[in-house]
Amino acid sequence: MMNREELSKNIAFTSIAIGKVMNSIGQTPIKNLDRETQDQLVFLGSLIQVGAGALFAEFISEDPLAQLSVALTIIGYGSFAIQFINDEDDDRKLLVQAMSSNLKEVLANMILFTDRTVWKKMYSFVGIAMLCLGNFMQAQGRKRLLDEEDDYTLFDPTVTAGTWIETGGAIAIMLGNLAETA
Repeated sequence: MMNREELSKNIAFTSIAIGKVMNSIGQTPIKNLDRETQDQLVFLGSLIQVGAGALFAEFISEDPLAQLSVALTIIGYGSFAIQFINDEDDDRKLLVQAMSSNLKEVLANMILFTDRTVWKKMYSFVGIAMLCLGNFMQAQGRKRLLDEEDDYTLFDPTVTAGTWIETGGAIAIMLGNLAETA
């Protein structure tokens, strides 16, 4: 039987995975979805991840490295979501904010790699590696868009691939955690 903490962690990991799927759909060129709908998916996916991170933070109070990692992730997604709430219409600024959020999440996950317990669970190790790689790829794709100084709202194949790799990592962690607590 799952205790309250295990249930809350499962809800947090599942919410993070759902938020990442929403972000990935929002960053994938899909013919039947208009850009406004896709932007809303990214915004709502980010908000879900902020809430899930806040829930998860409640259970890591004794681990300062995990606290720092979760705080960086919450700050990254939170500051990105605030740009949408403020109805930011400067596409370059939104792109810079998204790239900054990706780099914060790379750092957050690299911090988690310093925790030896991550290395003991294959699903954690693989999932965190995928989160790092996916976010790094997104940051690189966004940097390329910024360097081209053309249309900052274009889809970038590196960003799209990175979002799906990141989503795969979140799903691996969620499924591993669910299997462990079942």
